[in-house]
Parts: sequence; C-alpha cells; structure tokens
Amino acid sequence: MALDLEEIDRSMSFHPSEATTISCGTVTIDPAKQKVLLIWNRNLKIYQLPKGRKNIGEDMLSAAMRETYEETGVTATPLRLKIATRATPPADHSPPANDATRTDEGRESQPTNGNECRASPGESCSCEITEGRLSTEFLGCCRYPDPQSSIPAMKVVFFFAATADSMVPRGPGAPEDWEKLDMVWTSPSEAARMLRFKAETEIVRKALEDARRSGYPMAG
Repeated sequence: MALDLEEIDRSMSFHPSEATTISCGTVTIDPAKQKVLLIWNRNLKIYQLPKGRKNIGEDMLSAAMRETYEETGVTATPLRLKIATRATPPADHSPPANDATRTDEGRESQPTNGNECRASPGESCSCEITEGRLSTEFLGCCRYPDPQSSIPAMKVVFFFAATADSMVPRGPGAPEDWEKLDMVWTSPSEAARMLRFKAETEIVRKALEDARRSGYPMAG
C-alpha cells in the first residue's frame, strides 16, 4: 500500500514539550498471592494505580518504579512479559517457530527480526507487532487533559508491568504524608471493580492477560 502523504500531513499534529505531561506508573502484581497493588487516594476518595511525573533525564521504566515506591512504599521490580509491541526487536531476535508477527490488518506473517522490509518498490512496510518476546515494554498508555496544569496540556501516562511481594512491609519514607495515599493489595477481580477510571481498569486487564500468556497463573 502506497503512503498517502496528504492524509499523513492532514492528520499529523504538533504538541510542544511544555504542553505535554509524561507520567509513568505500574500494574504491580504478586503472582504467588494473587494480588494487585492499588492506592487509595484519601483526598479524592478513589482507588487508582500508582503513577507520577517523569523526572528530567529519567527513563520511563525507572520513573514508573520510583513513583510506585514513592506512592506506596512498595519496592517493585520490572516484570518481563510477552507484551505485544511495535518496538523494534533487536537484530538477534529469533521468535519461536510457532510465533508469528501480526500486521496492521490482523494477518499473520512469517517471523522476522523486525528490521527487514519486504514491500514492493513504491509500497510501505506494515508495522509488524512482536508478540512472543519477553520484554519490559510498556503495557499501554492513557491520555487526557492534564487537570493540574495551569496552561492547557495533554497528559500521557505510560504503564509498565511490575512484581513485588505483598507480604513485605511498606518501606521507609513513602508515601509522603502530603500525598494522602494508602497502599492496598487486592485480588485481580476486586482491582478491576475498585478502580475509579475505566482506562486504568483496562490497563489492569491487559497486564493480567499478558501475565497469563507469559506463564503466570493470574486470576481474571
């Protein structure tokens, strides 16, 4: 399929850095105890996933782990899952024989290393989706107008899978008192029911699906 440059130009939009808030958070699970980590926001009286703004120069995965600790006192570890991703696989990527990549149209193609293009001259490559490789890529993101910004800004929250021991006591210095946040470990089914925002419920469901596909027996 040839690229429609005019349509790309019409649909492309620019958002300056000062009008974009990047936040990072986690869906932290304890597979052994079948628990999911939430926070109870005492100010808003709602349950949420732990998240917060990225620091300057900080990578998003590190920001997600740091914010999880600052808001809950839980030391979370990135969890490698079979996350469907459009990130480019490394050159040495060799998917299993029964694992195919999926194109935008939903068709299965032969596994590739993510760096090859077999399109005919004048045609574009499909953006292939790698599904069978364990990674710490982000699970998904939520976008909405930043309610805490004094100027119009769009907030984008990237969520990552993480794991922690739900039986370990909360660490020192977190959460900070002014944030009015409480740590809550709950069952996967209760987590989906308790969360205030539908998008965060979808993120949890995605994390649980990816965990099950990766060999973790998480309940639905």
